Amino acid sequence: MNQLSKASISRMIRASIRVASATTILGTVCIASSFAAERDAQVVKALSYAPRQSSIAFDKVTDKEIDSCTGKYETRNGFEGLVIYSSSGQPLRRFADSNGDRQVDQWCYYKDGIEVYRDIDSDFNGAADQYRWLGTAGTRWGIDSNEDGKIDQWKSISAEEVTIEVVEAIKTRDDERFRKLLVTDAELKELGLGEDKGDQLTSRLASAKKGFAEFARSQKLIGTNTKWAHFAADKPGVVPAGTEGSSRDIIAYENAIAIVENDSTSQQLMIGTLVQIDGAWRLADLPKAITEGVTLADSGLFFPAAASNRIGGSASPDGGLTQDVQNMLAELERLETAFKDPANDRSKLQEDKATLLQKLVIANKDTGELELWVKQFADSTSSAAQTGEYVEGVEKMREMIKILSNIPKGKDLIAYVAYRLISTDYTVRSSGNDVDFAKLQIEYMEQLEEFAGSYPDSVDAADAMIQIGLNHELSGKEKDAETWYRKVSTQFPKTVQGDKASGALARLTLEGRQIGLVGKTLDGKSIDSKSMAKMPILVHYWASWCEPCKADMAEIRKVQAKYARQNLQIIGVNLDTDANVAKEFLNSNKSFPWPHIHEQGGFESSLAIRLGVLSVPITFLIDGDGRVVKRTSHFSKEMQDALEELLTSGDAQLAPKQPVAAQIDKRLPASPPDARKAQNPNPTNGKGQPRK
Repeated sequence: MNQLSKASISRMIRASIRVASATTILGTVCIASSFAAERDAQVVKALSYAPRQSSIAFDKVTDKEIDSCTGKYETRNGFEGLVIYSSSGQPLRRFADSNGDRQVDQWCYYKDGIEVYRDIDSDFNGAADQYRWLGTAGTRWGIDSNEDGKIDQWKSISAEEVTIEVVEAIKTRDDERFRKLLVTDAELKELGLGEDKGDQLTSRLASAKKGFAEFARSQKLIGTNTKWAHFAADKPGVVPAGTEGSSRDIIAYENAIAIVENDSTSQQLMIGTLVQIDGAWRLADLPKAITEGVTLADSGLFFPAAASNRIGGSASPDGGLTQDVQNMLAELERLETAFKDPANDRSKLQEDKATLLQKLVIANKDTGELELWVKQFADSTSSAAQTGEYVEGVEKMREMIKILSNIPKGKDLIAYVAYRLISTDYTVRSSGNDVDFAKLQIEYMEQLEEFAGSYPDSVDAADAMIQIGLNHELSGKEKDAETWYRKVSTQFPKTVQGDKASGALARLTLEGRQIGLVGKTLDGKSIDSKSMAKMPILVHYWASWCEPCKADMAEIRKVQAKYARQNLQIIGVNLDTDANVAKEFLNSNKSFPWPHIHEQGGFESSLAIRLGVLSVPITFLIDGDGRVVKRTSHFSKEMQDALEELLTSGDAQLAPKQPVAAQIDKRLPASPPDARKAQNPNPTNGKGQPRK
């Protein structure tokens, strides 16, 4: 990147922010690698930016604190940018250039050192057209096609966040905002419902569109000071393909509720049916205030017979929550706030929280909220115990199992707590002193087998059996592993666990079979192993947090250099959940130049599930006919011997030897960094329009 003068950098930043302020559209900030002069002024201007979407909780800086903030030019994930840091070294803002044109196209905002929101200019014309909530702020990802600051469609949004948006739409009487949450006509077709159910959903959507404005105007539940508190629903259900003429599985929540607070009083807003489409959730109903006498049994679309009145024993006669429950919810919120203060005793707070959640379970023993509170208790207490903040949580979880055994509706939830107790106890015990890990591992496997036998129909039983199978596999007992994987595959078909187990069975019998690998690389290129005919291919599954994977990659690089003329092809398959983490690792380790396929979801992606990849590293060697000749976990000596035999057998094609000059040319850029401007004097913004 060419260096700009410090004065010109400062002028461009000031001009950019003036434009942004005047038009309410985030302008363009030019970035360069040096801005020591007038840095304070740049920091001040940079901190004056605000997200385009409202209600974003991000770190703000007082006038006194600005002087202690600093700016630093950095490259992260391959993107250059300007990062603003607080006096304590936590990032506050980041302005990044993702396409190398020296114009900012990502505006990033942080809370407590975590990026929570990002404005994105995906067509590089100087105006944001995508908005992402990140980190602790949630999963929303909105698309703004006309760049007017309003979200036109949701690319990603969770069920919980749909209810947040509904509450905000009612509060502001924003009919357009509400409609963006509904199932669209195109999505309705994509759902593949049978005729009758499709007609029912169409009717509901029409009523929702028609009735929202009047409902928002006339309802008394949601006011300008109302706060969304939390989401409540039974677990989502699956309507399998073929039901009432449907052509695909439908995943839906019935009778979802938003708990809202008015002056510390909790009340319930019925949201109704939510449907999952391509990973995002969509609304199918007009909301209703439960205080108006609405019962949940009236509202089910896909599972009407399973609907239950959520108001139950924890509600007061007028349809609201009892005072005791309201007090407990207020105390829970107080505890969550107290966790943010590092001076507080977190172990004591975790104890108080676990005890309070137990009380909420008992208070909701006869309501539809029981499962919600049981799971919140189990997840929260398990996490606190495993991180070492609250090791007493193990006993607290045992207490919960006793409580549930005395609640008629609670017996079906014991499995959820019991399974998490097993892993929590194992983690806590393994962190002690003088641990006999061999004995501990045996006891852990015995507990998993006992659980699978006691709760054979539980989804967690499938996960337990997969863990048992994986343990046998890693111990070299592949026949025993196959037995357990086959149990899961047979007993839990058409589930994620069943698919993983089927994939694992396929992986364990790969040798001698043909296999194809297709996907997108981390840099966005398509790759298909079948296009590499007559070439030996080494496939290596890895993740950036996996130290054995990194050791393998170093050895693979040596082999690649040794057999440079044998046309050895290497394909990495990265299973990091976040692609940016993998990119950052590869950018800081230039020694692994082969293509790396990545798919969103990590170990839950089709790349992993299709072959039941449950741990990394995993390595396959494919011959020129596309047939797997060797399968190992590590890039072991056994794999290296098989590779050497394949490469020296005479079957592998030799790559033509290139002149030294050509090899040197490969390391040189084809043109200066800014030459593309001369080659393309009229660049467009991606829509066929001149870039502004």
